[in-house]
Amino acid sequence: MLRRFFDYDGKVMGFLNKTGEIIFVNIVFLLCCLPVVTVGPALTSLYYATMKSIRRERGGPVKEFFHSMKRTLGKGVILTIGIIAWVALLWYGRQMALAGAQEAVTFPVVLYDVVIAVSACILIYLFPVFSRFEMKMTKMIQLSFVMSMRFFPITAAVAAGSVLIGWLLAFVLPMACILVVPGVWCYLVTFLMEKALLHYMPEAKPGEEQWYDREERKKDKSE
Repeated sequence: MLRRFFDYDGKVMGFLNKTGEIIFVNIVFLLCCLPVVTVGPALTSLYYATMKSIRRERGGPVKEFFHSMKRTLGKGVILTIGIIAWVALLWYGRQMALAGAQEAVTFPVVLYDVVIAVSACILIYLFPVFSRFEMKMTKMIQLSFVMSMRFFPITAAVAAGSVLIGWLLAFVLPMACILVVPGVWCYLVTFLMEKALLHYMPEAKPGEEQWYDREERKKDKSE
């Protein structure tokens, strides 16, 4: 019985293997984030490798991660710089609106808060969309916005979870947890995010198998 418990194809070893893959690809992800401007393609590649390799068991996680990094690096760096500039602009504009306001809550401040909230919703989907589709940046942003509104419960759940994870890493968990937690959270997010992404994926041609093709789509059709 003990031998079966530690069998390589058993549930225990499968769990340990997945955990090891998540930790390893998470460390690679963190290293690729160090230049800062590569955070976008690194996040894109983390999602891609987690979904394709760790969940769908197609290829090695690190190999798939760097395959995605190579594909998305150029556009991803430009996208990251654009996001940083947009966030800085919103923060500066809101600070100026606050400084010139007679009261804490004014229309310009509320307007900035709305734009910040919408931007955050778009960001939740932007990198998973980037990992799956080949399209112009404006189209990616448009699709991310549509998905964030269409699947708002998923948007709210991922947003709340991300804020909680960030707070835990900053104030509660030991620093070493950063080597594990982002990868685990990305793994969990795929279960929600794929429910939205699958609505926009083309059906496989007869005889063609796509790595993201799944039990989930079949389940959706049966329900």
